[in-house]
Amino acid sequence: MSLYRRIIAYYKPFTGGVLLSLALLVVSIGLNVLKPWPVKFVIDGVLGGNAGHYSFFDGQLNFGTSLLASVLALIVIYVAWGVLNMLSNYWFIEIGLRALLRLRTELYACLQSLPLRYHDNKQSGDSIYRVAYDSQAIQTFFNKGFATVISSVLTLMFMFVIMFNMNVKLSLLSLLVVPFLLFAISVFASRIRRETTRLQQEESEVLSRATEGLNTIRIVHAFGREDYEVSKFEEDCKESMNANRRLTRTSVVSTMAVGFVTAFGMALLLYFGAKEVQAKHMDVGDLWIFMSYLLMLYQPLEQLSYTAWSLEGAAAGAQRVFEVLDTENDVKDLPHAGKLTVSGGKIEFQDVDFGYSPERKILQGLTLTVEPGKTVAIVGGTGAGKTTILSLVTRFYDPLNGKVLIDGQDVKTVKKNSLRSQISMVLQETLLLNNSVAENIAYGCPGATMSQVIEAAKAAQAHEFIEQMPQGYNTQVGERGVRLSGGQRQRIGIARAFLRNSPILLLDEPTSALDLQTEAALMTTLKSLMQRPTTLIVTHRLGTIHDVDKIYVMEHGRVVESGTGPELLTKGGLYAKLWNSTTER
Repeated sequence: MSLYRRIIAYYKPFTGGVLLSLALLVVSIGLNVLKPWPVKFVIDGVLGGNAGHYSFFDGQLNFGTSLLASVLALIVIYVAWGVLNMLSNYWFIEIGLRALLRLRTELYACLQSLPLRYHDNKQSGDSIYRVAYDSQAIQTFFNKGFATVISSVLTLMFMFVIMFNMNVKLSLLSLLVVPFLLFAISVFASRIRRETTRLQQEESEVLSRATEGLNTIRIVHAFGREDYEVSKFEEDCKESMNANRRLTRTSVVSTMAVGFVTAFGMALLLYFGAKEVQAKHMDVGDLWIFMSYLLMLYQPLEQLSYTAWSLEGAAAGAQRVFEVLDTENDVKDLPHAGKLTVSGGKIEFQDVDFGYSPERKILQGLTLTVEPGKTVAIVGGTGAGKTTILSLVTRFYDPLNGKVLIDGQDVKTVKKNSLRSQISMVLQETLLLNNSVAENIAYGCPGATMSQVIEAAKAAQAHEFIEQMPQGYNTQVGERGVRLSGGQRQRIGIARAFLRNSPILLLDEPTSALDLQTEAALMTTLKSLMQRPTTLIVTHRLGTIHDVDKIYVMEHGRVVESGTGPELLTKGGLYAKLWNSTTER
């Protein structure tokens, strides 16, 4: 489907509004074409003494009556045109805004549904720019494209009919400039589209740089890199400025070229029109009509040229939007995906291979089992693939080969929402929204009561510090939880998982941001919680998981040891080495 057809498809739900706008537009154009006629009546009929020739009544109209009638007609035409034009513009803008809302929502929903692999390879600032700015192209297409084209074409048709009826020679003369205008449009249109695309890319880079710099402001300050960040931002801004300058230069030159063509056409018509009046082939009022229509004629022609350039610029933005919408989701629900039914919560990895790129595998032939209601820990060195295992259970990614099963059901064959609704998860870096503490705890369980939120916070050893906050559970945590310490954020994340109370619990370094005393207290609560759900925990703090039901030791994407903590110590293998290295510290 072509770009323009895809854009038009977004306006189909608003067909009734479009037709209403068009009806108002047609009437307003008709009134616009009538604007010069009261003045012609005054010039030829009143001042020229031929008022009777234009009278709708029997007999001769006197000077005062004719003049008053002309003035009143002028007022009525302008007021009626203004009202109808305003209503038409309002509805065109309203429909454009509704289509923009639809596209933006669809684009954001698409970004939310795309797998993490897509977001891993994209700058967040670029995605934000596409949602906030590139999406506006659909409104530009309608308001500055469709509406302008229809208005200009209808105006030209109405005026040409009248002009040819008045004077064929001058009408043909006024058409001489049209090929030159079309030539100017074709010359500059492709350049404007190319330079607009470049500008949008540069603006996206600026937004990405600013987003990254502000999100990592603590690191910037900690290492004294403020000047470096500012200099890099300035470089991106200069690139954007240069792209903007090139686009502006092209736009200015194109406008000047169109202006020259228009001025030449006006001069040509004025010269030969005056000769026609001198030869008594037309009245002065007729020349006024021609000059007025010529101005009105070139205006829609100019608008069409500007519209072509605007559409070229909008096409670049629309193309960037549809690039996202056309992105293939490689972790999508299958057509006949069903609902996950969890009886015990058994998790199985069967000969699983995975890599963030096919050339570099993180997991190789991974096979392991987490029995229902048991707690299993995954340990190993950095880069062993521990956290990747959790991402495969939640289906953030799909394995390259092999299967991940829950109670015998391949996670690929169930709906993602159904799968994730059965899982509670605590990430290594707890991510909080810029809401209250209570809202963050209840994020995974929207219908939770306040008493349930408090109970979850107590279980996560978070209630005491929350109560000491200025507004307690209603305290705003700031963007990404910036107003809380790392340990506080972690405990709120754990409270969120407690409240969700799912049959499967995934813990990714749940105590990494806690001091030893708080960790010991929290692990007591975690152990009581882990007695019911199937729990898979990833950690490097071996003391917290030494007595779990089973431990898998990983190295280079493979399981090299498995057993209980005491069993693994007696083997003297990798687990024993890791244990000794942590206890020696």
